[in-house]
Amino acid sequence: MTEELVQVHSPEPAASRFAARVDDMLRINSSELFADLASGPMSYANCQERMYAHCGAFAQIGLTAGDRALIRSKNDSQVITLFLAMLRTGITPVIADAGATNAECADLARHCEIRAAFADQTFPVLPEVELVAIEADGLINSRLEGSHPTNFPKMPTAETALLVLTSGTTSTPKAVQLTYANLIAQLDIFEEVYGFGPGIRLLNLLPLHHVDGLIRGPLSALWFGGSVHRSRSFSMQAVPGILEEVASKRITHLISVPAMLRIIERAGADHPTAFNTPDFRFVLSSADMLDAALWRRFEERFSVSVANAYGLSEVVCDALFAGPESETRHIGTLGRAVGCSALLINDAGIEVAAGETGELVLSGPTVMQGYFNAPEVTGSVLKSGSFYTGDYMRINESGLFEFVGRKKTSIVSAGNTIHPEAATQVLSSMPGVLEAVAFGVPDEAMGERLVAAVVISPAHTISEADLAAHCRLSLSAERAPREYHIVDSLPRGASGKVKLEELAMLSRETAAPKLDVLSIAAKCFNVPVETLSMASNPYNTTGWDSLAHLQLIEAVEHAYKIQFSPMQIAQILCLGDLNDCLGEALKTA
Repeated sequence: MTEELVQVHSPEPAASRFAARVDDMLRINSSELFADLASGPMSYANCQERMYAHCGAFAQIGLTAGDRALIRSKNDSQVITLFLAMLRTGITPVIADAGATNAECADLARHCEIRAAFADQTFPVLPEVELVAIEADGLINSRLEGSHPTNFPKMPTAETALLVLTSGTTSTPKAVQLTYANLIAQLDIFEEVYGFGPGIRLLNLLPLHHVDGLIRGPLSALWFGGSVHRSRSFSMQAVPGILEEVASKRITHLISVPAMLRIIERAGADHPTAFNTPDFRFVLSSADMLDAALWRRFEERFSVSVANAYGLSEVVCDALFAGPESETRHIGTLGRAVGCSALLINDAGIEVAAGETGELVLSGPTVMQGYFNAPEVTGSVLKSGSFYTGDYMRINESGLFEFVGRKKTSIVSAGNTIHPEAATQVLSSMPGVLEAVAFGVPDEAMGERLVAAVVISPAHTISEADLAAHCRLSLSAERAPREYHIVDSLPRGASGKVKLEELAMLSRETAAPKLDVLSIAAKCFNVPVETLSMASNPYNTTGWDSLAHLQLIEAVEHAYKIQFSPMQIAQILCLGDLNDCLGEALKTA
């Protein structure tokens, strides 16, 4: 890439600078690979052509700069090109979880005041929203047929680039307003800290409705003239194939979260040299706390460097960096701030001394505009341009940040920010439930997991599986409790506040599961045991995702005091396989 790129630090409006850079990269790299997806490879030329087609569709349905449009699709190529086309034309994209329920989508659509929804599945009919169906070969709508533009419209002066959903719940949705200036500042930081540049090949299988999947995926690939690789979904069984791609596709970076690293560390133990290629640089972990023991084990097992980053959607992606440089890559820390100012303050708003605990406050060019249509919530965390994170930290003797705890009720589970109040509301609405509360507890695999305690009316018979089924009607899988406890009453203090610390003991004191695979699986997936059989697998079993898969394996290991080998883990595709592997392990135990 020898042609001169647009100077992103010029005095032009940020939106214009953003558009000029996108146009340059599409032009300069037209024959290069942009995305390696499950649907096949996409070149920069292919991406540009699809973005043009999307722009034609926007014009025909009357979408203009400043409008907000929701994208909800399991098709990565459509999500990526719609997202980029909207950014390029000043339309504000709102990307919903493809697994979100219709109730969640309707609530989000109203809260974000969207004009159109692009969806590849059923979507709630809302009179104020234009619905556009998505299929693998393009936008399917008779009014959108015809010629497509061969260039992008002039970029308007705009501030808001996109809305990032931080809860997506039916109770208190929050949409972070990020500007074009925010995005450019974060991408500049990526270049400075991570060395992102031409030719990067990012293996990023994180969900595209999260900033970690979106910004450090297709947007970074386009911005720097590289490629993003997401040719398969992440699962425990897919780990060997994923590791083989590091060499075959000359991957330079693996973008991950701690829960993903933990699965790779277990299922990929037979591939210790997977990252030892001439092209690979480092593993990046973010979105959740990286346990020091896991961090150390992963680096030792694969002889690879892991960089740990701390950030939130409210500052685009990353603000504190432990690595990749050795000066900051201290295991168990969050490193130092780059591209922003980071202070720790006490309850009186006074900066604390080194070694003391304080709330992290971030200031700088990546700090959000605010939460869309939520001035009171915005005012509680955004003061004089500084973002009060609600996370408590301290600075150690090396000048590096260390995480202490959270001030907010939200939890981070497997990289997903979850607001327990949503699950509390859904459970409380169930007939026969007298009261309920959802809360987070520590979890080795996910960092934290959402659990619920529920009081049932004596006149009703409700099981834990019934509670799980009710939640699945209104909450996407990642936001529903992983564990349910039916209790006689909720313990309360003198003020009437529920004593969550007492309820948390229920999770730690839960009796060991019965010693059979079906009973253990039923508890892991929150389903009635009679709905399971040895033929049950992730495709026909509710609640069986990659994290539940790991929980199932570890629950069986714990119950029988054994440990499966990576080869055995790779063979477990259904409960029958698990039962067979258990039999083999018991023979050799």
